[in-house]
Amino acid sequence: MFVTAEAVEQKSFPYMSVAIWAMLRRAFFKNVPSKVTKNYLATALSISEGTSRNVLPQLKNIGLIDKDFVPTELATEFRFDASYPAACKSIVTSLYPAELHDLFPDADADIESVAHWFMRHSGASLSTSSAMAKFYLHLVAGEVPADDIQHRSVKKSKPAASGKPALKVTAEPAGKQAVPAQEFVASQPQETHAPAKSRHQEGLSLHIDMQVHIDPAATPEQIDSIFASMAKHLYGR
Repeated sequence: MFVTAEAVEQKSFPYMSVAIWAMLRRAFFKNVPSKVTKNYLATALSISEGTSRNVLPQLKNIGLIDKDFVPTELATEFRFDASYPAACKSIVTSLYPAELHDLFPDADADIESVAHWFMRHSGASLSTSSAMAKFYLHLVAGEVPADDIQHRSVKKSKPAASGKPALKVTAEPAGKQAVPAQEFVASQPQETHAPAKSRHQEGLSLHIDMQVHIDPAATPEQIDSIFASMAKHLYGR
């Protein structure tokens, strides 16, 4: 069994997005709760239950809540702009080893180097260690988070209006701007001999280039309807 010359003691360090940290400050500024639960976090911060489940132990690790999930004195101090830098310094001093601060005392330290330190000393993945590094550097900076910082969320696409196909279809005659299929009008045919009198006249030479863009969510019935409409306008059938 291979044994390294220097054993590295692994420890759990907090990781949390600065956005959620800022949202928590705003929620505590309005009113410090008597107890912090997963439901409180999900409701007050507008985050998912899964995210609140991950955030809760981080708050205990940081020292904002005690073992009974009751906010500590630190939770009261960190919500005020005037005492926020001192609260951050207190967290850094009590939570992180002196070695880390000796290596990376400034907030402009190389984040990859800081993340590698956390990987070595926590055994966490690169992704988690990067989150640890970002949070640590924010605490070192001691700067109050911007009021407009927001937690990223996935935006759901709006469903199509009832009775209307959720697709975009365009037919583009060569060299012309695309127009919707519902308003499709065949371009004037390029004639090589006599001018055309009718779309159905024999001997008419047509050259039409088209591009059709169909939404992946379109149903087979909607697609059939589009091509049937195109056939009607182009060939009169």
